[in-house]
Amino acid sequence: MEDFSDYENENFEEDYYGSYEQGYPHSDGWSDEEEGAGVSLSELYSLCLLPSVSEGIVHVAYLLLWCFIFRITTQTVKLPVVACHAISAASGLLVLNFFFGSTAHYVLVLGIIFYLILFFTSFSLNKWVGVVTSVSCIVISILCEFLLVKKTEWHKIRGAHMIVVMKVISLAFDMEMGTQRTLPSPVEFAGYIFSVGTCIFGPWVPFRDYLAVYKKPVFNLQWLWRILLSLAMAFLFLTVSMCWISWLIPDDAWRWWTAYRDAVSFRSSHYFVSFVSEASALMAGYGLQEDLTWSVPVSRPHHIEIPRSLVQVVVYWSMPMHTFLKQYVFRTTRPFGSFVAIICTYAVSSLLHGINFQLAAVLLSLGVYTYVEFMLRQKLASVFNACILSKPCRANCPHTHKETKLIVLLANIGFGILAFFHLIYLGVMFDSTEIQEEGYSYKHTLAKWAHLSYASHWVAGFTFLFHLLI
Repeated sequence: MEDFSDYENENFEEDYYGSYEQGYPHSDGWSDEEEGAGVSLSELYSLCLLPSVSEGIVHVAYLLLWCFIFRITTQTVKLPVVACHAISAASGLLVLNFFFGSTAHYVLVLGIIFYLILFFTSFSLNKWVGVVTSVSCIVISILCEFLLVKKTEWHKIRGAHMIVVMKVISLAFDMEMGTQRTLPSPVEFAGYIFSVGTCIFGPWVPFRDYLAVYKKPVFNLQWLWRILLSLAMAFLFLTVSMCWISWLIPDDAWRWWTAYRDAVSFRSSHYFVSFVSEASALMAGYGLQEDLTWSVPVSRPHHIEIPRSLVQVVVYWSMPMHTFLKQYVFRTTRPFGSFVAIICTYAVSSLLHGINFQLAAVLLSLGVYTYVEFMLRQKLASVFNACILSKPCRANCPHTHKETKLIVLLANIGFGILAFFHLIYLGVMFDSTEIQEEGYSYKHTLAKWAHLSYASHWVAGFTFLFHLLI
């Protein structure tokens, strides 16, 4: 259990689905009459690819334009710091209004409430600023979801609101731990939580990274290249999600093929959001490294679509979320024991996305699956002295049988196929039906899994029994 106590090897409490479930106004792709086989490439282009990409470009271009305006006005002209923060907040609020319309005011009002909470707790509860602020933010979010805001409206802004909550919680813990010595002024706080580069699709960034944007800004070709690459990847996955996968796998295909189609469509939409968030953050000036290169890693699809393990999937699904949960939840609760830390991390991950049976069921299933996988592979690695752990071994690991050995390679491929199977099953209920506007019910989730005979849960159960017998 020594390796398991390191959070890097136990990321199953990391959120898996819906890291940024924004109200992105997108095309519905195929209509019922158009979906399936029998559509030519020219029809695919005119009926799906062109409208989906065109609509996507309109919204992404607006976001990137304001990110560029923010960067030019605050990082090329010598302005007072307070003016930079004000421009950051104002541009972010304008973009929020463009994407969410009148519902954007909920994000603004909740941001003000969260600052007041942070203000009072920072002066009265120095040692408990992080915990009290976190609990308060989550409780208020739950009240909004169930009592104060219409479901359809809350579902639209839930992703943007989640980014705000994560920023507030991380700032509170930074103040509690002393890495942030003072409470930011109201304009600094607004500039951070409403930062135009991160307020729509994310990613979450700590307060120190926001402040670093204004220090020695750099404009180079590598910056522009990284933005263009992220955008190219974003629109590639948009077309996969909206058009290509439905064109390749029609509704009358084998049920596991259609399940794979729905899962890939959902994951591809997440990759689209992830790469757009990379591009917007880079455009706003985030991600400058010491060697003057640029990087804002959000998601890495190749580690998910061709997985080594479910542990790897949850790490690379949303790398900023993984960092947030590891640093501010797991490490904070670690003194109470590994089990308590794991449960708290899973609970916070779930609550950040709202009280939703679908997400809770997926997260709980993923947590159990990843725990079982980790323990089984740890035992097998010890018994056979082989590099078959959930995460790749270091070059100087003590195992006799390295990953290049055929039998070890086959074992890792086998576990990868098992993870791939679980991903199809877990992602199948994230479709584009009308009920997604209010959130999916437990009946929808159970019906989707029942259609697949609960196969993944049965396999996980047998895997757990096999682990106990070793």
